[in-house]
Amino acid sequence: MVDALLKYVSEQLKKGYQPSQIKDVLVRQGYSPALVDGVLESVLLKRGGAPRPSPAQAGPISSSSSSSSSSIIVLGGIVAIIAIIVLGIMFVPKMFTKEALLDVMTTPDQGSYHPGEEVGFDLEIFNMGSKDRFDITLIYRVLDEKENVVASKEETVAVSTSTSYHKNVDLPTSMKPGDYTLKVFANYDKKIATSSFSFKIEPKEIVLPEQRESCFDKKQNQDETEVDCGGVCGGYWYNEKCNAVPSGSQPTQTAKEGTCRDGIKNQDESGIDCGGVCGGYWYDLKCHDEPKPASTSQDLLIVSKKSTGAKLIDLKVQAKTDPEGANQGCLASDEDKIRDTCIKSVAQASMQSKYCELIISDNERDLCYYPFFMQGDYAVCEKLVLKESLQTCAQLKQISGMTQNLQAQATTATPIPEENTPEGTLPEGSE
Repeated sequence: MVDALLKYVSEQLKKGYQPSQIKDVLVRQGYSPALVDGVLESVLLKRGGAPRPSPAQAGPISSSSSSSSSSIIVLGGIVAIIAIIVLGIMFVPKMFTKEALLDVMTTPDQGSYHPGEEVGFDLEIFNMGSKDRFDITLIYRVLDEKENVVASKEETVAVSTSTSYHKNVDLPTSMKPGDYTLKVFANYDKKIATSSFSFKIEPKEIVLPEQRESCFDKKQNQDETEVDCGGVCGGYWYNEKCNAVPSGSQPTQTAKEGTCRDGIKNQDESGIDCGGVCGGYWYDLKCHDEPKPASTSQDLLIVSKKSTGAKLIDLKVQAKTDPEGANQGCLASDEDKIRDTCIKSVAQASMQSKYCELIISDNERDLCYYPFFMQGDYAVCEKLVLKESLQTCAQLKQISGMTQNLQAQATTATPIPEENTPEGTLPEGSE
């Protein structure tokens, strides 16, 4: 670089430019004044010109002392430039090397469970630092109101960028009804990120089938002549069983009145000889002694779990092509936490930060903005609320500014080619 400067200054002097003019242009281009003075003096000495005395010098400067001084200045400038380059190589990469920085968020499938069931939840891991792949240890703990651990689980996952999982933790069958908390601990690089949510344990309800007199209760009641036979139940008791026709009658002879043994759906029956006055419950194309079992709470949880998770996934996919429609789908949710999570997914999938403003929770809203300012959109910094988020955004913005300044200096500190300097005019410099 010094050789190029020497050549440039020599050529400009031949064209008739004054040393002060050349120095002014080079300084405005980003070169050190001391380096420029050294180059000018070196060129003037070779040309036989007298170097200008420094204001601090009291007397004339000899040729030998001027030569020595100029050599020292040039050498000092070269050393300074080399030092800057070495320091840049040593420290600049370290300034911009990011360390792993995780945040985790949990969203439960349901607000209540029964003992012995599984607690299902969505786990989202946000990597706001290094994009290198590394392992983290996840610990799940279920705590009662007194912070006692009633269930725990541990696993290791590999993370590089932000990702999400659906996790389950088995609940003991001995759990008592009450309020509980599930806490997630993400251990990585001697750091810990946490998240938690609360849920209730409700007792299992045992619903007994309705007890009523019928023709299938294996008791002689109503106006029956024998157990579940005769009277309202119809039929004729002989040969130690209930028969459809009287004793001695032909099989084709049946009672004229409807009965519960005539093989016909009549009276007020809901099925053939079943339901109504006959008692019993008709389903699965036959008569049963007990009502059809209702869907268990576990079945309902599974259905609800699938519908909620499937809806969130569908809206996230839809957001890539129809973000507004997906956002409207999120706003239709009655639960604030589910709605906030859904809107955040839509904003990040469509990369439109405007949807983050619709999130109610301060924490969820700040997390929604993270991918945007990590990719250089620092306009969202002023929309952050939490102190940690504001500091992170400000630091990234400062580092980005430093990078741009270094790049600008590296660009402007290039010798000006002669062909870019028109004859008779001074080369343009950058302020």
